[in-house]
Amino acid sequence: MKKRIIVLSADAMVCEDVDKLRGLPNFQKYLAGGSEYKNGMRTIYPSVTYPIHVSMSTGCYAGKHQVTSNFNFTTENKNDNWKWFSDAIAVEDIFTAAKKAGYKTAAIAWPVTGCHPSIDYLMDEYWMPEPGDTLCSSFKRAGSSEEMLQILKNNAKYLEKDYYLGGKKHFMVIPEVDDFIVHVSCDVIRQYQPEVTFIHTGAFDSYRHAHGAFSSYLDKGVEDLDKYIGLLMDACQEAGVAEDTNLFLVSDHGQRDINRAINLNVKLADAGLIELDKDGKVTDWQAYCFSNAMSALVYVKDPANAALKGKVYRVLRDLQSEGVFGIGRIYTAKEAREEEQLYGDFTFVIESDGYTSFGDSAVRPLVQNFDASDYRFGRATHGYMPDYGPQPVFVAKGPDIREGVTLQRGRVVDEAPTYAKLLGVKLPKADGKAIEEILK
Repeated sequence: MKKRIIVLSADAMVCEDVDKLRGLPNFQKYLAGGSEYKNGMRTIYPSVTYPIHVSMSTGCYAGKHQVTSNFNFTTENKNDNWKWFSDAIAVEDIFTAAKKAGYKTAAIAWPVTGCHPSIDYLMDEYWMPEPGDTLCSSFKRAGSSEEMLQILKNNAKYLEKDYYLGGKKHFMVIPEVDDFIVHVSCDVIRQYQPEVTFIHTGAFDSYRHAHGAFSSYLDKGVEDLDKYIGLLMDACQEAGVAEDTNLFLVSDHGQRDINRAINLNVKLADAGLIELDKDGKVTDWQAYCFSNAMSALVYVKDPANAALKGKVYRVLRDLQSEGVFGIGRIYTAKEAREEEQLYGDFTFVIESDGYTSFGDSAVRPLVQNFDASDYRFGRATHGYMPDYGPQPVFVAKGPDIREGVTLQRGRVVDEAPTYAKLLGVKLPKADGKAIEEILK
């Protein structure tokens, strides 16, 4: 008989949230007494949502899977350049491996799954970006089948009333969009019983960006998450698959409070490395700082030009030495690859000083205003080195999971190999290893 898993990723959930969740009824019923990591999971660098979720589904670090940011590189508006589509991923993921083995697969709001050929029941994380988009036009573009589009329409009542206006600020409204995601997932389970189901919700992330790493708003997130666990398992009961289902509660990163956000490209422009027109638009550049919130990738237009690369490095080191521009460390490409398996077509990586986030603007002001609608500029954010701050979670229970296993600290790159081992499939390019201690 085929194995069955549900992976529920609660974006930006941390171990302290699990402590609050423990006493609630659905956690008690469906997850208590299983296996977990007491001190959470070491995530990847950069600790931002899309690269991490690809690591969670491939078992690879960002350098190997090549999703190193939430965005495709651009010197223009990032919000037009999210990495929504699965062709950005350079390695095979758990969906492809499972589909090859004959499993039915589903992914609801899981990042970087747009038009994924191996996901049978797909709703990408995608927010109706084109003018005039409807649920059907938008998600059909992102790869949803006719069966899925009908499920989306049936559950539109859970969305905020202005969702049809499209765009992130209208569609990605918390907690309404999480209600929508979970009810869509429940309908997929009831109607089609996929053996491999991945779901991603965003309330903890939104509350932390808006109100800080720890606030009373998180109590609502914990209560809703417990409700969602119950709804999903109720759907499994109705579909007759609850006793066969292994449930995994995971997350991607934590967050840290920030005091400011700085546009380092202003200083690169001052150094003659970025050219602007009279309206402040980038017309040419020799070096560009591409923000991942509390870290940044620095692109050099001609990295083979040793003199240019040296100049950029000197400018960055001078900014770091002044001690006021938020730079904690500058990684060379070699250092980032050797220490964090992070590599790509960028030349340097900048790590925050611990209380600064970075923006992309090359136009003053140097210090960016707080703005919770952009994850980089809220009261708390992420993107920093994996060992800092509150840690993401891993809790599991089910017929193939050992009971009462408490481990100290794991790695997110071990999650996909664990799912693969449980399902009896292979991820030969994975950097991580199956967590054998929790599997029966």
